Amino acid sequence: MNTLKLTILRKSATIVFVALFCFVSVGNAQMNNKADNGKIVGKVVDAKTGEAIIGANVSITGTTKGAATDLDGKYAIRDVAPGFYSITVSYISYAKKTITGVEVGSGQKTKLNITLQPETIGLEEVKVTARASSNNEAGLLSIQRKAVAVQDGLSSEFLGKTGDGNVASAMKRVTGVSLVNGNDVYVRGLGNRYSNIQLNGAQVPSTSPTEKEAPVDLVGSGLVDNVVVQKTFTPDQSGEFSGGSVQITTSEFPDAENLTLSYSTSLNTISAFNDMLYSPGSATDFIGFDSGKRALPSMVKGDRLTTTKGQARFANQVHTDWTIRDSKKALPSQKIGVSYANQYNQDKMPIGLVANFNYKYDRQYKPAETLNQLQTASENTASYISKFEKSTGTENVKLGGMMNLFIKPNDVTKIGFKNLYSNSLENSGSILTGSYYNYQNSTPRQTVSSFDRKAIFATAIEFDTYIERLYSSRISANINYSRAERDQPDRRTTLYNDRTTDDVVNYKINLGSSEGGNTHYFANQEDNNYSAEVDYELKPFPFLKVKAGGSGMIKERSFDARRFTYVDNPDFSAPAYPEEDKNADPSIALRPELVENEVLEIRENTVPDDSYIGDQTLWAGYLSTVWTALKNTTLEVGARVEISDQEVSYEEPISNSSGEQLVQISNVENTDFLPAVNLSYSLSDKTNLRGAFSQTLARPDFREISNFSFTDFIGGEKLIGNPKLKRTKITNYDLRFETYPDIGELFALSVFYKDFQNPIEKIYRPIFERAEIKFVNGKEAQLYGLEVEGRKNVLPELQLVANASFIFSETTVKKKDVDRVANEARPMFGQSPYTVNFGAYYSILEWNLDLSANYNTFGKRIVTIGNSLHPDDEYEKPFHNLSLKADYRAGSTTLSFSVSNLLNDTKTYEQGGFVTYKYKPGLTFDFGLKLSF
Repeated sequence: MNTLKLTILRKSATIVFVALFCFVSVGNAQMNNKADNGKIVGKVVDAKTGEAIIGANVSITGTTKGAATDLDGKYAIRDVAPGFYSITVSYISYAKKTITGVEVGSGQKTKLNITLQPETIGLEEVKVTARASSNNEAGLLSIQRKAVAVQDGLSSEFLGKTGDGNVASAMKRVTGVSLVNGNDVYVRGLGNRYSNIQLNGAQVPSTSPTEKEAPVDLVGSGLVDNVVVQKTFTPDQSGEFSGGSVQITTSEFPDAENLTLSYSTSLNTISAFNDMLYSPGSATDFIGFDSGKRALPSMVKGDRLTTTKGQARFANQVHTDWTIRDSKKALPSQKIGVSYANQYNQDKMPIGLVANFNYKYDRQYKPAETLNQLQTASENTASYISKFEKSTGTENVKLGGMMNLFIKPNDVTKIGFKNLYSNSLENSGSILTGSYYNYQNSTPRQTVSSFDRKAIFATAIEFDTYIERLYSSRISANINYSRAERDQPDRRTTLYNDRTTDDVVNYKINLGSSEGGNTHYFANQEDNNYSAEVDYELKPFPFLKVKAGGSGMIKERSFDARRFTYVDNPDFSAPAYPEEDKNADPSIALRPELVENEVLEIRENTVPDDSYIGDQTLWAGYLSTVWTALKNTTLEVGARVEISDQEVSYEEPISNSSGEQLVQISNVENTDFLPAVNLSYSLSDKTNLRGAFSQTLARPDFREISNFSFTDFIGGEKLIGNPKLKRTKITNYDLRFETYPDIGELFALSVFYKDFQNPIEKIYRPIFERAEIKFVNGKEAQLYGLEVEGRKNVLPELQLVANASFIFSETTVKKKDVDRVANEARPMFGQSPYTVNFGAYYSILEWNLDLSANYNTFGKRIVTIGNSLHPDDEYEKPFHNLSLKADYRAGSTTLSFSVSNLLNDTKTYEQGGFVTYKYKPGLTFDFGLKLSF
């Protein structure tokens, strides 16, 4: 980062810090007159169920000072003079409770959570709502215990212990969840298409043009209140549910005013302080955006590049720096964060504000990645389609923030406005060298300059109210909008060949091939999701709860790609390419002058299906009933109906005399009835036995039903869609035993089975001695497994957490596709036969020190499906990750230190017993400082 960038960054950070300090100072000045008084805050819950009680009266005994609990069971008694008090709590059909000796300090907040016991059996049903504190482990386990569906989760308290920087990284701590490719969340061995990922109740849009990929790695773990993974389907959830529903919830009402400033730096043993490859960027890369330097020249927007004059203009307007450099140091990463939380107007109409801003700059270097494609293999020998070694340097920038605003017009009504934005940039430079079948008797060398920006914006308006006199009705509604962007301007690739037979390297530019070389590639994707939902819940009888609702969603995607390749001018009258330039740097070998003089020509290889438009409308309604008439039994029975219309089409991306013509590729319309049954039986107050049955589905992604094709690098597979894909229908069965021995403790054992009809799979077709990936419907698939989880407070200072899942699956292809795959029956793509997590958390209270250790691993999983060219499926081997973290608190200051991949394990892929990918990521050390005011 140059001096100008550092100066701008420092000034920006200073402005943010100063503005927040001023804001806080004004607020503090207004409250100085009450600084000597304190307050009593807390929550009132049912002692038996843990559910929050709405409308309970909490008062200071012998005075008129008090408060009523709100929609979440919370209360606050403010402006209390320092001293000792007795607190009385009462609510109809509960035994009155008095707590004595409650101390309130000067200017301090006293937290007092209270449980009430039902007075007698048979009185009028107590009005409660199923809300518990969800940002700590005990509260989240309480929600999990009384939930109708099977679920697991992570609280913000637990996320702070693990040191995981984002939600995607933290998800691997959940029982039965694994992380593939650093971002793809697999629940119970099932990938993105079988999981529903929501942010504040709305589906997260995709940033990938090739698959359903929710960018949860963009959501920092410090922004969330909790993450819940619901594993059995309920009718109020989307029907695209089989592995599970990942529900991410950000913070709402803070308990007290708080300003937090944080800084951290991390270094990797492979990257830090070493020279790295890099691709020259623009002046604004350091804030996560391109300045326009890489933009597609305006002259070809809507026009095809055909004329010689047009090619010359294009060569001068497009980014002309093709060179990958190696003179930049991979410095330690830098991350800053600012967060502010407060609650205003507390005595009248409370307003809660939670705001957060974070910025991270990082440089990474991956030297000598092994990339091989196997063709045939015997016991001791292998034949390869390609063998490459790849080195990559990457500059990463993450910039994001959140602002949530909540208003309580009264104790039983809440209105919320939630907003989240995150922007991520990867600017990378790569060099690949090796061999490929298409370049016999030569060694190809490819360079890739890539700029990849992902962004997500999500906003939601929420309304929630409780009407006691109307059969204890609860009405909630939300309107959501989310937008995901992926911008890849000017991905530049060059191709050289060494045709010499001696040991002297003599690379010369290859101007005769359009595959993988000397190309400008531009791509842009936008996903827009609009949705609204209304839920109505009532209790006509004490033993019956009825819930109904409806929702609508409109999803829009546009994807555009353009390709321009430099080749030798085939015209015999054209000037010959200068021999001395063939060995030159690519910025010289492909300079605009050679296009102007017609030595080179630029061919546009864009075809109509390089761009596509996707539209989906989804209307849904549901009805469910929850019965508690039988002692210790909760039964939910319901169904959901979804009407979906999904269409993919493309426009001719180049204008012509007749204008652009919309061409439909695929249209899928379906109406689905999705039943669900969830049964819970309480063997005791602390032990439950659960069972569930449901039918769900998985729809293909826009990309999978389009004809768009893409090749990542020379020798890489070509991806192509299938307009004839059908949705997958899934039948799910679950059984679970769980017990909660004490607060914050759990032991659970689950078994499950899933049956898939028309599963969507990838097959590989040999096209001119290379592989082409195509999406098809398989014949059927089955998956069954076992999960075990435990949390135990071994000592008051020591907690142990462990979970493991063991999963078996088998999918079979249709007869017409048997010859295209290496194994007719195999495990499902990306599914691990086991995942294991272990964590130990130790607190030394007298030293204000928290220590933690976390271990994670998984069994081998398929990453590439074999075919007639590939003798076997390609597997990712187990990776063992051990991380340690320490937090030291000194007043309002927290110092942290962590190290990950302490075992220094290696990421490895194998096919037929031979290595196809290998890379050692090294150890990463992180140092952090946090100040709270």
